[in-house]
Amino acid sequence: MLKTLTVQNLVVVRHVDVEFGAGLSVLSGETGAGKSILIEALGLALGERADSKLVRAGDDRATVTAVFDISRAPGVRALLAEHALDSDDECVLRRIVLRDGGSRAFCNASPIPVQLLHDIGTQLVDVHAQHASQQLMKRDVQRELLDAYGGHPAARDATLAAYQHWKDAHERLVALERAGQERDRIELLRYQFQELEQAKVDADAIDKLESEHRRLANGAANLEQFAALRGLIADDEDGALARLRAAATRARNLAKRSEHSAGLVESLEQALACVEESVAELERLEGGVEIDPARLARLDDRIAALHGLARKHQLGLKELPALKEKLEAELLAFDQGAAARTALEAACATALSDYQSAAAALGKARRAAAKRMNTEITRRMRELGLPHAEFSATLSAAGDGSPQPHGSDRVEFLVTTNPDQTPGPINKVASGGELSRIGLAIQAATARHAGIPVVVYDEVDTGIGGTTANIVGRTLRDVARECQVICITHSPQVASAGQQHLLVSKSVHDGVTETQLRTLDRKAREHEIARMLGAAEATAASVAHARDLIKTATGNGKA
Repeated sequence: MLKTLTVQNLVVVRHVDVEFGAGLSVLSGETGAGKSILIEALGLALGERADSKLVRAGDDRATVTAVFDISRAPGVRALLAEHALDSDDECVLRRIVLRDGGSRAFCNASPIPVQLLHDIGTQLVDVHAQHASQQLMKRDVQRELLDAYGGHPAARDATLAAYQHWKDAHERLVALERAGQERDRIELLRYQFQELEQAKVDADAIDKLESEHRRLANGAANLEQFAALRGLIADDEDGALARLRAAATRARNLAKRSEHSAGLVESLEQALACVEESVAELERLEGGVEIDPARLARLDDRIAALHGLARKHQLGLKELPALKEKLEAELLAFDQGAAARTALEAACATALSDYQSAAAALGKARRAAAKRMNTEITRRMRELGLPHAEFSATLSAAGDGSPQPHGSDRVEFLVTTNPDQTPGPINKVASGGELSRIGLAIQAATARHAGIPVVVYDEVDTGIGGTTANIVGRTLRDVARECQVICITHSPQVASAGQQHLLVSKSVHDGVTETQLRTLDRKAREHEIARMLGAAEATAASVAHARDLIKTATGNGKA
């Protein structure tokens, strides 16, 4: 859910900070007040293309910050965790647009690429404008909506598992066949493996080699430091140990004449004990130093040889053990021979048959779901003022017939809005106003399955009024039961259905234009809807009409 949106220095907006509630929030205002600018601001926070012309005149940057509650968005939380951006149940997206060009993106205070911001944004918000819908045009989203609407996760999971089983068997078979066809390469692999085997490039051996080399290489330097330390604390009468002993003796003599000197004696004796322990530890460490120039030279040669081997394969030293394991696996696959190939061919054929059975069952479930979906969405489209509309979720064979993780069906949403029109993709057939209503019909039918926390409608009521506008308002409230809905509207009937009403207004002070946004209370909301009904000034009759609309749309006259 979108909790807050803060916009600074964007076009005619100096500063707007608005809190959104759950359910249906409506934005209204005079034409040109800046309603669409707020949607554009949200788009920037979601990773849409930035333009330096959006920066308010006189400022060097524009900033948009959107704060989301993602407690019920597991997909978003998983994506953030994958990129180490997770922050409990909150996601803060921020976009800075610079006047001199370019922009910067942040998620939970961490800088991120704009593409990642866009990927996060598409899972948080679906924007339905008159000319675009971020999600509904995508084939994979259409397939996901159909599967979710059909409620057949078991069939999907079975298909995915069968696909993965087939893929694993197929890849092993291809690798085995490739090995049999590339004997020259196999000889090279065998030579490289034997070279690595002789070099003993296992990870533990390399770690021990480097550890021993560091110990021997640092031996002389360590002895020098130990000698210096011994001179400072132990070796002669100027050392710290001798001085502390002398000091402790004097303090004990002093204590015989002054009872107040007992603490001094205790402190010096503790210091003396610590230094004596340090001297003992120094002697232990010094005795453990090994000086073996011949061994060190041999280790130098060994490490140099390993580094040369790593350079030969264009790898780091620590990557050699993994290369050895890979070569060994390839050689083993080759050496398995014809018997293994026959077994793999049989396993691959069985896996393919299992996949085809699972995909066929999934396809059957999808066709049944498509039939129900077509009926419901067609009904909703017609209720929304498209009397001749037809919706069709069509299934066809996917790709070249080879197994796919999502099954063997290609899913596409087709519509027609006129009786003599050939069904086509949504964005190719529908006009701007129709597209918004088609998107609303699909969203209303699939909202509980789509998984998108926030849906934004920009003037979904374009070109409609009367009874149809009432139905649009009711439909938006239906969608808002499943997710948060934000709707820009010019329709008093749609505005009356809102559970939160935000007013966008524009003012000019000293020749400077500025857009403001405020949340309306009950009385202010009634006056705004009266204005939307066409009243030049709020009268008792126009306000009463507005109150009736709210009561009809909400059932209680409040929200």
